[in-house]
Amino acid sequence: MSQELEKRQGELNIKKSSLSKEQKTFNKLIQQIAALRQELAELTAILDKQRQHYIKHIYPFVQQLTGLRAQLVVLMNGFMTLSKGLSDYEKEDLRGLILHLLQDIFRYQQGEPEGELLDIFNALSDTTYQDINEQYLAKLRVAAATEETLPAPVTASKRERYKEEKERLLDALRRKNIQQLYRQLAKFFHPDLEQDPGKIQLKEELMKQLIIAKENEDLLSMLQLEIQWIEQEDRHPDLLTNDKLHLYNTTLKEQVKDLQEQIQSLFNHPKYEFLQGFAKTPQSARFIDWKSEKNNLDNLLYGFREIISGLSQDTKSALKVLKGVLKNNT
Repeated sequence: MSQELEKRQGELNIKKSSLSKEQKTFNKLIQQIAALRQELAELTAILDKQRQHYIKHIYPFVQQLTGLRAQLVVLMNGFMTLSKGLSDYEKEDLRGLILHLLQDIFRYQQGEPEGELLDIFNALSDTTYQDINEQYLAKLRVAAATEETLPAPVTASKRERYKEEKERLLDALRRKNIQQLYRQLAKFFHPDLEQDPGKIQLKEELMKQLIIAKENEDLLSMLQLEIQWIEQEDRHPDLLTNDKLHLYNTTLKEQVKDLQEQIQSLFNHPKYEFLQGFAKTPQSARFIDWKSEKNNLDNLLYGFREIISGLSQDTKSALKVLKGVLKNNT
């Protein structure tokens, strides 16, 4: 869809020898929207490709590493209760290391944390895992906020409730984008703005199609209607008054802002946010060097097995290994 719009963007400008300020703004915004849609489509395709590569080639090794991290957390947590052998500073470093391992486990494991690992996290962390989840959901609620009150799900357990609310809020975000585009296009298509009977009839038909597309949550059809509207206006540039262009430009600026926000938020979408574990910044998730990451995983798997073996020895020998680990990781 974005490619189609980009292909035509040279044709979607007001062609006049002397353009007013509003006409120049209209042309600029149309081109900007085409470019942003293209960028959003390309970025989505790149992140989808990264996600597919991860699932096929990296995920099995991440699962192995998650299992080793879990063993390591349990072993290390046993040293937190020792009365001798570790200084207070070393225990604080150990606490931080255990929490870091748990965060990596929770990021990549399937399902929600439970059992011994969850108990260890809640015992060592200043904030419980449930509170962290509530903070995350609160951010989603703000992002997905609409004029309507979102219904609270009815579930049998906290884990199910969290999962269902997360899915519901993500769906609300998608519907919010559709709602925003609907409102923008409704301003363009409203027949009350027209005097010409032919254009009134055309806009009434566009409004009917727009309402159907909104009810079906059909974003593609809504974008096609927008292109149809732009091409129609482009055929009759002399009929576009500055007042009407000002209204159009105000709405198009809103659309530019919405698209920019969608692009920025895509990196942190739950579908892709795990990629940040392999990237220096959220934006660099599109450039992950998977060959290098696979080598890193192999080294981590080997190193974790060695540490687990060392911590499984007698207490004196295990403490020596643990102190070495703390020295190299704090």
